Amino acid sequence: METFGRGCLYIIVGIIVLFVLAFIFGGTIRIPWFILIPLVIFAFWIASKKSNK
Repeated sequence: METFGRGCLYIIVGIIVLFVLAFIFGGTIRIPWFILIPLVIFAFWIASKKSNK
């Protein structure tokens, strides 16, 4: 459960960073699905690595 919570936290922080960048640059940020899905998997993989240590 710790991995899931940490993975969700990383994803939420990433979304907040994207919103801030979009606000600063005054535009929209579009991320295609074929890039977004591996990023979500990567966030949970990093979270699982930190949980195992």
